[in-house]
Order: sequence, then C-alpha cells, then structure tokens
Amino acid sequence: MAALIWAIAGVACLLLELLTLSFVLVYFGVGSLAAAAVALLGGPLAIQVLVFAVVALGLLALTRRPLVRHLQPRKEATNVHALIGRRGIVTIPISNDGNTGQIRIGTEYWTARDADEEAPAIAAGEHVEVIEVRGVTARVRRIDSHALPAP
Repeated sequence: MAALIWAIAGVACLLLELLTLSFVLVYFGVGSLAAAAVALLGGPLAIQVLVFAVVALGLLALTRRPLVRHLQPRKEATNVHALIGRRGIVTIPISNDGNTGQIRIGTEYWTARDADEEAPAIAAGEHVEVIEVRGVTARVRRIDSHALPAP
C-alpha cells in the first residue's frame, strides 16, 4: 500500500512539474518513485522517507542550478549595448572641439564623438569602433585601415 501512495505522489509531482516548469517538483517526483521502489522491496517506512529525502534533495542540490542555466535562453545585448564593439564608417567628420560627428553602423546613423578628447578630428569615410555609448552618442576610436579585413 505504501508503494502505491509513493508512486501516486511521484507521478502527481511529475505531472505538476509539466504545468509549472519550475524544475523543483520533478525532484520530489523522482524521490517519491525511489521511495516507492524501496517500499516494493519491503523496506520500512523510515528507510522509505530517508530514500525520498536523500534522492529528492540530493538531486535538487546537485543538478538544478546547472540544468536551469543550460535551459534558460542566453541574454544578449540589445539596443545601445549591442553597439559596443561594432565598427562603423564616419559620415560626418568627428570633431569633439566642433561638437560634430556622425557614423553609420549597418543602416543606422549615430551621433558620434571621439573617445580620446585630445585626438584630431576623424575624417568622413574613416572606420571607427564603438567603445561606449553615452545617452544617444557613440564614443568611438579610430581603426587603422590596414587592420581591417579585405572585402
């Protein structure tokens, strides 16, 4: 009779896990099924409870965090954070002193300033790399044209 109760509890936990996807009930379901196996083998109630606790909590402690980390989608940079590290072409010369500058990255145009406050202006047509974004202004650095891959 105890084996049947453990089995019903185990199946119920596994079914509930399908509804919640919290990756917690599955461990109690597996622990219950392990306790049901002990009950079928004639183990006393104390051993059944011990097996349930060890299996459920042991698996929970050892596998939940890596499993959740593996199954969760990776967070990718979006919006302005996705610009950092991207390369663009200067469309309006960048002059920090003149408070001018614009770059094109793909099909988007961004106001740009040189990250090096003391550097000379960057001419239109030069390649730059975004190193940070402040508000809606990309802070860029000049890229050596010889370092660019061939088209």
